[in-house]
Amino acid sequence: MSSTSESGGGSARPSAYHVMEQLKPWDLYSLDGAEQSECLDVMKEYFTRYRMIRGEKTNNAYTHDALQRSWCAFIRRWNAAGHEGLSFTSWLEDREAARSTRSIGDLRTRVCEMAQRVASVLRASGRRLHQVPRSSEADARGVGAPSDELSAERR
Repeated sequence: MSSTSESGGGSARPSAYHVMEQLKPWDLYSLDGAEQSECLDVMKEYFTRYRMIRGEKTNNAYTHDALQRSWCAFIRRWNAAGHEGLSFTSWLEDREAARSTRSIGDLRTRVCEMAQRVASVLRASGRRLHQVPRSSEADARGVGAPSDELSAERR
């Protein structure tokens, strides 16, 4: 692998290995890089929650290398919160709350409820909704399979 840029500029760039190594300056579960850290057990609990808000898990399916990179990202976020004068735990709780409002199931429920409200308003104003009967949440789960009545109407 060449260490110079392929754009012809001749500027040196680090190898992919070097870049990956920069992402993990600390050992997994090492508090060496953490500023004003809690005890290791508490930090591990925060790490588990941090990975959850990122959609990651802390099980054995991940390689040591991947967990180490994630731990280092967690330590960087911990330190950044301190530099910004914020509490990491408050930041984490805010992220957890935001994530819980964005779950797919909750989103589906909210979309169905809004669609029902729109349909009710249109019905109340006397507008026709392509003569499609009001759907229930159970009907909404079957989206993607058009009803026979609707298919016949479109022909």
